[in-house]
Amino acid sequence: MIIKYGRRWDISDSAGGGWMAVRRHGVSGRALDRGLSNIRCAATLEQLAGYLAAETAIEDGRTISGLRRLRSRGSSAPAR
Repeated sequence: MIIKYGRRWDISDSAGGGWMAVRRHGVSGRALDRGLSNIRCAATLEQLAGYLAAETAIEDGRTISGLRRLRSRGSSAPAR
């Protein structure tokens, strides 16, 4: 995961359990409105990988359904 997402995200285990990814360079308010986040948290690495894949798809303009996938996996509004 670090090889795939480490350029954009710092990935680490969370003190309270689970995993978190913090964006290396924050995104603008406009990008946040498009569904991107500066921080993503998940219970498992697999779940976090799914969130980061959706973020990447939104960033790269390939799909806006990435946000729908994030929300359908139990993540409500994007973390800011």
